[in-house]
Amino acid sequence: MISIAAPVLSLIQAFTAALLFSLSTPFAKLLLGNVQPLTLTGFLYLGCGLGVICYRFIREGHLFTSAEPSLKWKDLPWLAGSILVGGVGAPFLLMSSLTTTPAATASLLLSFEAIATTLVASLFFHEAIGSKIWLAIILVTGAGLLLSLQPDGQWGISIGTVGILGACFLWGMDNNFTRQISMCDPLLIVATKGICAGFFSLFLSFLYRVPFPGWVSGMEAMGLGSVSYGFSIVLFIIALRGLGAARTTSLFSISPFLGSLLSFIIFFERPPMLFYVALPIIGIGSFLLIQENHLHRHIHDEIDHEHRHRHDEGHHNHPHSSVIFPSTSHSHLHHHVFLEHDHSHVPDIHHRHRHIDSWSGKE
Repeated sequence: MISIAAPVLSLIQAFTAALLFSLSTPFAKLLLGNVQPLTLTGFLYLGCGLGVICYRFIREGHLFTSAEPSLKWKDLPWLAGSILVGGVGAPFLLMSSLTTTPAATASLLLSFEAIATTLVASLFFHEAIGSKIWLAIILVTGAGLLLSLQPDGQWGISIGTVGILGACFLWGMDNNFTRQISMCDPLLIVATKGICAGFFSLFLSFLYRVPFPGWVSGMEAMGLGSVSYGFSIVLFIIALRGLGAARTTSLFSISPFLGSLLSFIIFFERPPMLFYVALPIIGIGSFLLIQENHLHRHIHDEIDHEHRHRHDEGHHNHPHSSVIFPSTSHSHLHHHVFLEHDHSHVPDIHHRHRHIDSWSGKE
């Protein structure tokens, strides 16, 4: 019998990641009064990397752990792509757009990240997408178009909206790149991504003579980055293992609603009427994204791979040279035999098989 504990835990991890990330938009807008967008991006990601490094040293006394697989040479192209599009390009577009876009509206527009991730996962990485998810895409896209209308009632798309949508698309690419290395140590991934992206953005700030903030504003930005980016991304990566890119990001899409609520409280913003029309539409779309019941007979090919796991009756019931308790998490190269069965599943690290008909979700 396949345990359902892992998917439930993944749901909790994705939701917690969304909760932490929701802090970023309203509090980043507060910091933009003292910090330029490019410099703020650098300090946010620098805090992201340093925060998880400090956490690892406090918890375990060193950076590496035997419970998680380390990054290998074959993982570096995916990590580099993730750093460039998700660690540099997307945050810079978002920070620049926040200067002309209300924080509540910006938070809600970030729901497009789920759509972008789903499209990239389906078109380029062949992740199975059911009809409910495609319906959700139509709903959220339509709601986003409503939000993109100019406040004066004229047809058109504001520059700030275009920037936020561009950031969402880059983060959609980033999520799928990260999925490819999600079996590796998440703290090491986030530390590497945060340090590299942070220093790169700060180097660009220095190169283009963007003024640096005072040490207080810099520390505030790094503190925000360690929580809303660092630990949020760690939980997001772990959730990717159990749910796949499209479903994890769909759950993560609750963060814009939480961010909008915080924005109303912090800035006393009065949202436009279209905001109230778009809000329930995006809510329905996000709800549909987690309602898919995917069950069919499928095949697991014989494979050797490495990732963190516990022994169970589904996919990890292999022998060891030393005694390891079933409840103990550990990582090592292990062998999966050929297996054919049917059960409800999601595109976790053991169910990334191709589907002939991605609309119905059936092979």
